[in-house]
Formats: sequence, C-alpha cells, structure tokens
Amino acid sequence: MTVHVLTPVHNRCVVTESFISDLFDQDIDEGLRIVIVDDGSKDGTDEMLRARAQEAPPHVTLSVINGDGAWWWARSMATAISACRPHIGEDDVVVFMNDDISVPSGTLTELARSCRQRSAVISASVRDVDNPATLLDRGALLHPMTLTVEPLPLDYSLGNFASLAVASGRTTVYPAKVFMKGVNIDYRRLPHHLADLEFSIRASELGFPILLAEDIHVLSENNFTSQHSPASLWRRLTHVSSPDRLLSYWAFWRSVLPEIPRSLLAWRLIRYRLLPNLVLLFPGVRRLIERRIAKKKAHEGAT
Repeated sequence: MTVHVLTPVHNRCVVTESFISDLFDQDIDEGLRIVIVDDGSKDGTDEMLRARAQEAPPHVTLSVINGDGAWWWARSMATAISACRPHIGEDDVVVFMNDDISVPSGTLTELARSCRQRSAVISASVRDVDNPATLLDRGALLHPMTLTVEPLPLDYSLGNFASLAVASGRTTVYPAKVFMKGVNIDYRRLPHHLADLEFSIRASELGFPILLAEDIHVLSENNFTSQHSPASLWRRLTHVSSPDRLLSYWAFWRSVLPEIPRSLLAWRLIRYRLLPNLVLLFPGVRRLIERRIAKKKAHEGAT
C-alpha cells in the first residue's frame, strides 16, 4: 500500500522545503510517493527539490515535474495525477496538499486509515500554526441561489466525519478508485480557483462521500482573510489568479447545477457576481453599502 502526495509549488523555496521536511518525517508504515509540480519557479526551488529527492528516506520517493510558469493550480495537479496514475494500486490513497502548511507527524497515516475504512473522500481541518487550539478552516458552503462559496462557520462543532458538499486542495485524501476510473482535474475550464472543489464533487458522484475529519488537522499561518482580488476591475473579473474570475464561476456552477437553464444561471452570475463588482467602482455607493452592512451587523449583535 502507498500514500501518494500531489502538490503544486511556485516561487516559495523556503516554504516548500519545510513542507518536504514534514513529509519526510511522517510516522508512516507504508510507501510514500511525493509528486511535486514546480510551475516555473525562479528562486531555486527546482534545485532544492532535486537535492532533497536524493535525501529521501528509504520508504519515500520524491519526483519533480516542471511546468512552464502558466500551469497554475489546475493544470499542475492534472499533470501530477496523470503521472501518478500508472503507479496507483487499488488499496492506495492519493492526497492533495498545498505546500504552505505544517504537517504533524501522524497526519498522513490517520488520513489514509480514515479514507480506507470509510471508503470516502476525507478533508482535514486547518489550525493555527502559532496556536493549534484555534481552528482556521474546515471546508466551504455552497449557495446556489447567489453562486457563492463561503467558509463553514468556526464557532460550533460539526463532529468528526461530518458530511461536506466540497473539499479543497489544501489537504484532502481520495481513494485510489477515484483515479482508477479516469477522473482528472478540469484545468481547461477551471485553470485555478474552484477546480479543487469541482473535482471533489465529481469524486463524490462516483460513490465516495466527502467527510470532514475535524480531529485530523494540518497547521497554517492565519492568512485566510488576507487573499485579495486584483486591484483593477478587469483583472478581478478575468484574470486566472482572481478568486472573482467570472468564467471560473460559470464553469463551476454549470458543473454543479447542470439542471439549471443557462439563461437563469447567466442572470444569477450577472446579478450576484458581476453587478456587485461594478457597484464598487462608485465610492459613494460603496460607502453606503458598507454603512448598511455595519448597521446590520450591529443590529445582529444587539439581538
């Protein structure tokens, strides 16, 4: 049996090396195959990875795939899956991980065990690296009416192995059978944001429920609220890296809601994704909205 870890990286050599060290130090009694996709880093990441591959423990293999700098998350992961697929056995598991996390030593073993026992997609929770008692992230909620994806609230417990609608690529383990059925990341329609969520939905449709392992966690800096869209409206709505990219929302919700007529979906996209961004171009309207939001929050706090 083998645990396959697939991770895209780009231009954060020190962060990536720390992540690799965590994987090498995992307390695991089966094979560990690590596939890193270095998408055009210029900071020495490729050299570091190839050096670390020579230092891998006996039960670990580290391989590196090089992108051209324009693969982003989705094509990087699709390429990793294609490279990994011939080596995946029926009892193996495949873990999607980002490199900007710290991985406690028993994490991969616990994730693999949970995945096999429950024949499910298992998503780990994320805790604060400086204060592990603080929960930072444990999944997302989908709101089809407004075409929004919001973080699950953190102020109450869901219980271990609660059902989720989607799983992110931050730390999620998949049964081997998902990949043996030929499923891959849809990088052409979803080059970056939302590609991981859409993939998890297709995996669940194959009969593998998505579950939150709230008691299994990785550690991260508390940067979940510091990610911003590009400054200009055009880049915000069109650039591959933007979490507000309209084409990504269209492709994602077309996949999630195939029964919804395209005309209705287009109207929702305009109403809930495009117009709010256009409104922000007018400072007076923006300030009015901010005051109304603040007033609503104050009212909710008082009640």
